Amino acid sequence: MLIAIFIFLICILILSMSIELNIKSSNDTIKIDAKIGLIRFVIPHQRLIKKALEKEKLKTNYEKQEDIKKLFKNRQYLNRLFKHSSLSMFYMARFTSDELYLNPIINGAYLILSNQINSYFMHHFKMVDTSNIRLVYDELYENIDYFLSVKTDLISILTAIIIRN
Repeated sequence: MLIAIFIFLICILILSMSIELNIKSSNDTIKIDAKIGLIRFVIPHQRLIKKALEKEKLKTNYEKQEDIKKLFKNRQYLNRLFKHSSLSMFYMARFTSDELYLNPIINGAYLILSNQINSYFMHHFKMVDTSNIRLVYDELYENIDYFLSVKTDLISILTAIIIRN
């Protein structure tokens, strides 16, 4: 009986393990790191992207068209995963550090784009920490183009997979 309770508690602990994904862009270089539980590691996405591009060069135009169709059909899985995740941080750099009224066209385009992204996040994520969404120039993020931090847990990922199937 005690072993069953112990196994049950271990399963709950494993399923509730938090997963955090951080995406940061600086000078057109994307860095992706993840944290699962207490372990933080960098995802080697450059090699993955390089291999994917090499595979794409070998495909015919028909296969590329089919891949695009599959991408639009299978985006429901990503949206379901977003519904079970929370957005903890989003920062998008402005083009200029000047006030909005000094460069109205550039900053107007920035505001339109940032509000569209903000509304997408509000609609697709389970919870959005609006106090950490910064759409203004911030000196702490001076060299960063954008920063995105998403938190989820293992049970949410499994729920999204099960609902999809």
